[in-house]
Amino acid sequence: MYERGIIIYYLFKFQVGYRYFSVVEDAITSLSLHCKGWISVYTDPASPCFLGTSTTNLNDMLVQQTRWAFGLMQISLSKFNPLIYGTLRMSILESLCYAYNFLECLYVMPVYGLAIIPPICLFYSVPLYPKASDPYFIVFAFIFLSSRLKHVQETISFGDPSRTTLYELRAWMMKSTACYLYGLLNAIFHRIGLHEANFSLTSKVVDEQQETRFRQGIYDFQVSAMLLIPILTLYILNLAAFISRIPSLFQKCDELLAQTVLAFYVVVVNYHLLEGMFLRKDSGRIALSHTFLSIAISAIILACGSLLLVY
Repeated sequence: MYERGIIIYYLFKFQVGYRYFSVVEDAITSLSLHCKGWISVYTDPASPCFLGTSTTNLNDMLVQQTRWAFGLMQISLSKFNPLIYGTLRMSILESLCYAYNFLECLYVMPVYGLAIIPPICLFYSVPLYPKASDPYFIVFAFIFLSSRLKHVQETISFGDPSRTTLYELRAWMMKSTACYLYGLLNAIFHRIGLHEANFSLTSKVVDEQQETRFRQGIYDFQVSAMLLIPILTLYILNLAAFISRIPSLFQKCDELLAQTVLAFYVVVVNYHLLEGMFLRKDSGRIALSHTFLSIAISAIILACGSLLLVY
C-alpha cells in the first residue's frame, strides 16, 4: 500500500498537473512536457474549448505583460533555459522557438537604443544613417518599409482590419519600453536574491468609466507611474527631436532624412500619448505630474547626450 502511494505521488508530481517553478506555470510545464517527448496538436473546433476574459484597460495589460516577461526571463536564467536544457532533449528548431518566446524581453536593449540614440543625434544635427543620396540608404528604407508592409499583410490575412496593425504596434512599443524593462530587471534581481517572485492576479473588476472608454476605443491612462514614465519619456524625447528639426527641415535634409522619418514615425504611431498628455480633459488622461516628470527626464537625457557628443 505504501509503495502504491509513492508511485501515485511521483506520477502526479512528474506527469500530471502544472509545474510552479515560475509565475508563468504554463510555459515551464509546456517546456518540460516537450522535453519528455510529448507532442502538441493544434485543434480549432467550431465550439470554443475555453472562454475567458482579457484585460480591458492599459494598466492591467502592462501589469500582466510585465509578469509574463519576468516569468519567462526567470526560466531563461535557470537550468531550464531552452538553449541549454531544451537542445539536449528536443529538436534544435523547437528549442529555438522556445528561446524566441522566453528571451523576448531582451528586445528592450535594441528598442531603447533606437528610441534614445537617433533622436539625440537628430536633436544636435549629427548624422547617424547613410545620406538619402547614398545607395546604402535604399537598404535601410527597404528593410523598414518591407517589415511594416509585412505586418499589415499578416493582419489582413488573419481577417482583422488594417487598423489593428496600429493597435498591435502601439502595444508592442509600450511592452518593449516598460514591461520588458521591468521583467528583465526583476528576473536578474530574483536570480541574485534581491527580488522575491510573487504571483499577482490580473484584476477582473470592471469600472464603469473604464468600460465605457474601452468600448469607445479610448485609452485609459490611469496607470502606475513606474510603468508609464519610461513610455512617456521616450516619446517626448522623439517628439522634441522632431520638433527641433521643423525650423531647419530642409537643411541637412539629405543627411538627416532617415532620423527625421524615424522620429516622425514614433510620434505618429504613438499619437495617443500626445493626446493623453496635452489634449484630453477627461479622468482617463495622463496625469500632469507624469507628464512633467517625463519632460524633466527627457531634458536630462538630451543634456547628457550633448556632453557625450562634445567629449
